[in-house]
Amino acid sequence: MATDGTERARLARHGVVARVLHWLTVLALLAQYVVGFAMAGAEGVLEPWVEAAYDGDEDLLLPVHVAIGCGILVLTTVRFAWRRIVTLPPWPDTLSSAGRRFASGTERALYLLLFVTPASGLALVFLTGEDWETGDRTEWTSPIELFDDDLLVAVHVTAQVLLLVAIVLHVGFVLKRQIVDRDRFLRRML
Repeated sequence: MATDGTERARLARHGVVARVLHWLTVLALLAQYVVGFAMAGAEGVLEPWVEAAYDGDEDLLLPVHVAIGCGILVLTTVRFAWRRIVTLPPWPDTLSSAGRRFASGTERALYLLLFVTPASGLALVFLTGEDWETGDRTEWTSPIELFDDDLLVAVHVTAQVLLLVAIVLHVGFVLKRQIVDRDRFLRRML
């Protein structure tokens, strides 16, 4: 039985590579926020984990945080390149032009913030001339002093907050389309 264009658009999905890159990014972001929260001196649920894994020394998490940030930067670069090469599946007919603009704008914001957040963190570690404790009696000294660390901390934290806002908007939009509008929008990325 042949399906018409409307049915194809409703059932369209991103390719396997795009879906894998998307969910790897989600997992990396979850890990990064957990590590960042633990580095900030998390009380409660993460405290036993930090105590067991790092003898209660949150500074030991800096190399982990930097490594995950580098991974997010690489994933985002690959995703962006892939997004430029491969076309998107068609939008569902149930999605208005305003909804398409919102989805596209949110996607652009996410890509920008997925670059700015880890890039500002790496600049903070490598380009401020600051010393960073990385454990008992060990320190990392930033090799170059090009930027003020207060400025980069402000950029990094602001980018993190804006990234969380963009993620909430993105997830909220997808869930609204899935649950309220019932147009199987989530299926595009599963």
